[in-house]
Amino acid sequence: MKDENQRLDLKNIQSVHMIGIGGIGMSALAHILLDQGIRISGSDREESDTTRRLKDRGAIIYTGHEASHVKEVDWLVYSAAIPKDNPERQEALLKKIPEMDRAELLGKIMKLYPQSVAVAGSHGKTTTTAMLSCLLEWAGLDPTVLVGGYLNEIGGNVKVGKGPHLVTEACEYHGSFLRFPPRIGIVLNIDLDHLDYFENLAAIQAVFGDFVEQLPPEGLLVMNGDDANSAHLARVADCPVIRFGLCQDCDLKASNLEVDDSGRYSFTVRFQERNLGRFTLGIPGKHHVHNALASLAVALELGVSGEKLKEILSDFHGLHRRFESLGNWHDVTVVDDYAHHPAEILATLQTARSAVSPRGKVYCIFQPHTYTRTLALLNEFADALALADGVVVTDIFAAREPDRGLVHSRDLVKEILTRGGKAIYAATPDEAAGEAASLAAAGDMILTMGAGPVNELAPMLENQLGIKNDE
Repeated sequence: MKDENQRLDLKNIQSVHMIGIGGIGMSALAHILLDQGIRISGSDREESDTTRRLKDRGAIIYTGHEASHVKEVDWLVYSAAIPKDNPERQEALLKKIPEMDRAELLGKIMKLYPQSVAVAGSHGKTTTTAMLSCLLEWAGLDPTVLVGGYLNEIGGNVKVGKGPHLVTEACEYHGSFLRFPPRIGIVLNIDLDHLDYFENLAAIQAVFGDFVEQLPPEGLLVMNGDDANSAHLARVADCPVIRFGLCQDCDLKASNLEVDDSGRYSFTVRFQERNLGRFTLGIPGKHHVHNALASLAVALELGVSGEKLKEILSDFHGLHRRFESLGNWHDVTVVDDYAHHPAEILATLQTARSAVSPRGKVYCIFQPHTYTRTLALLNEFADALALADGVVVTDIFAAREPDRGLVHSRDLVKEILTRGGKAIYAATPDEAAGEAASLAAAGDMILTMGAGPVNELAPMLENQLGIKNDE
């Protein structure tokens, strides 16, 4: 068996095999290892643009999971979705190859960067990670970035920089972020989610507390001072704390908020006793004010001047699948958003309202994500979606879960209707596009919403809106 000490030093590693390499998080780590000169092989269920990019860089990519894919390598790394009985994990066990999950590998990589930042929270992690990364990049710090979405500014979901800074998302699911050793931790908010793993809100608050307790004394906690569920974190932190938000006693606070016709906010920022002036967002949505404040707090800590940040914040225009315009057909705007939690849906619908004309209506095609989340938060989903002018609900996207027959999309439709909302179930993607197109008129917006592939309905919507217009 390989020397156990080898597991602690990335510099001694020459080859790694990665199961689930096509995932957004795993592929990012593969790119970083390739930049370290490490030989990479990996497997996934199917080929994708993500795996093709890795193949073009020299990685050996296998389609499907078979024991023969595992050669003599130093480490085997697997994503959270890969079970113990996976044939490649079983082969690694037989060959006595050390294995670890994605979070452990990321934790090892973070140790290479003395100025590492972990962005945690129930909502807003991806956007805040991307926003902060762009601020540091445009300020000339050349950070390494791992983001859970496609960011145009870095040409994908990962960038390997030459500076001492690393910015990554830090997910609470399965306690993954407890494997991370950041110097700076951001907590955007805490909400009820991932109930296939956590028992209740108290359990979620506890794991965030554990995350904060791990921050070093010379580190920094940047936390949302407006979020009641996060209030306990300041008490458990063994490092300095910056509280951001809108309330008066926050260290970094926004005031005098104004919104333009596109839903983009401008606001005055004060940091302790200093007035930093007016800042303007380049993306619509009031919820992004908090994401911006978290990003500004860290950038200031890392030495970027307030004047520089004021100059470049408005240049950040978001990621794919975050209130992303897919097109405008026959004067109906189609926008896609990754929102898959009631709080996120509410924020997205509010943003949509501010982005359409006063007489425009907002319709939504919603694809629920996972059975456990849909069942546990059914009432909250219905409350949020009832605010749309009409909702088309597709089948639940199972992701990692089996269907135990406990909840169906029709149940969500029923709950929306009982709240006075308008909703209908669509059994097929084409039916969903047709129903949404039949509702929309000139000046309206159709949102495709969810963490599954609901954005792939865009061509169908274009076709259906065209048919409707020709009739």
